[in-house]
Amino acid sequence: MWRCFLLLAFLTCTIGCGRSDGPKMIAVTGQITLDGKPLDAGSISFLPVDGNGVPSGAKISGGAYRADVPPGEKRVEIRAPKVVGQRDAYQGDPNSPKVDIIEERIPHRYNAQSELRAKVADKIPPIDFKLESASQ
Repeated sequence: MWRCFLLLAFLTCTIGCGRSDGPKMIAVTGQITLDGKPLDAGSISFLPVDGNGVPSGAKISGGAYRADVPPGEKRVEIRAPKVVGQRDAYQGDPNSPKVDIIEERIPHRYNAQSELRAKVADKIPPIDFKLESASQ
């Protein structure tokens, strides 16, 4: 009986431990600058170009990011919202709480209408993005 239990425990561990339920992920790192300066904060998203697979992303801090991304051709979106003011949450209510008014600092060609692409493979060097604002 004891041998059967050990055999069952061994088989359960060896069968279950080597399995991965999700897609293979590649660590992607890099630097992001806007007009030559590191992007202080924001987010980066990697979306499958063919529409198949899962999107992934990461926070940007001090111009750097690290994301776990499945391999393949990706469309990249970079966002960096900023608070530009406040407004009443409920118009006409004198006791209304204030909510932030947010605008995107990054031009749409780098996010909503992104032109950025990246090929993610097993051994990948850092992927840096040098963005320019619309005023440049």
